[in-house]
Amino acid sequence: MSSVQKGRPQNITVTTRVPLHLKQRWQQAAAIRGLTLTDFLITAVNNATGKVFEEEERIELSERDSLLLAELLARSPKPNERLTEAVAKELDNMRNY
Repeated sequence: MSSVQKGRPQNITVTTRVPLHLKQRWQQAAAIRGLTLTDFLITAVNNATGKVFEEEERIELSERDSLLLAELLARSPKPNERLTEAVAKELDNMRNY
C-alpha cells in the first residue's frame, strides 16, 4: 500500500509565525466556540477561502447594466425551428425516462 492510505485524507502541517496577542485572541475565540485552536483556524480559513471564491465568481452589474440586461432578455428573439425541435425532443426524452 502507498504512503497515503486508501480512503483517508492526507494531512500536512502548516506553520506560521504570528504575534502573541493574535494567538491569544484566537485561543480565546476557539475556547468560546468549544474548539481547539487548530479546528478554529481551519474553520476560519476555510470560510474565508469560500468567500474569496464566491466573490471571484460573482458578477456585479451597475444599475444601468442591469436595466440593459433586463431589456435584452425581454426582447430576446423567438426560438428558431431547430431549437424548438431540440427542446421538444429533450422534453420527450425526459417524459420517457
